Amino acid sequence: MFMACGNDSPVAKIIVVNQKMPLTEWPDSTYIASLDSILASEPVVAKKEVDANLTMKGFKAPGFKLPPSVTGKPDPKKSTKSNSGNANAAKKNNILTAKSNDNGSGNAEQFANKFSDALSRLQSDPSNSSLYRTVEAKDGDDLFKLLRRTYGGGVNNLPRFYVLSALQSVNAGVALEHLNAGDKVRIPKI
Repeated sequence: MFMACGNDSPVAKIIVVNQKMPLTEWPDSTYIASLDSILASEPVVAKKEVDANLTMKGFKAPGFKLPPSVTGKPDPKKSTKSNSGNANAAKKNNILTAKSNDNGSGNAEQFANKFSDALSRLQSDPSNSSLYRTVEAKDGDDLFKLLRRTYGGGVNNLPRFYVLSALQSVNAGVALEHLNAGDKVRIPKI
């Protein structure tokens, strides 16, 4: 190749498909006119409207109650003897009703509710040893294997991110996503 005014050879730009390129010069009017004619001949197809159906699990987010050591307020008094007899009778009645209405989904929802309540109590007072039990991880365990081994199959219906983040706040210094054999994990008592 023979060059008249210099030793630099032209550099070809490599064009990559599906990648944005900076515009170095404006397109001329004939190019734009040809694009307009092509787009005008394209048929316009109306898209079908799709209804989105979203479902959520019937799991309510727990409320958090701060312990008396933080709020400075005394614990509310327990019910008196006259109320405790009525409360025990009501508890027995609720248990009998729950057993008669028990099915697979109700049992899973009950477990999720009990677990979330116990977890919120543990989060509000993590130093109270009556609210948690300590479980030792085995080789190959992750958090949900450990919980499934402890509580059973109801753990499968719990929201993973919420449980992981809530238990991580109670178990400082333990990597719950990557447990090692012998790691001690605090889990709520149900």
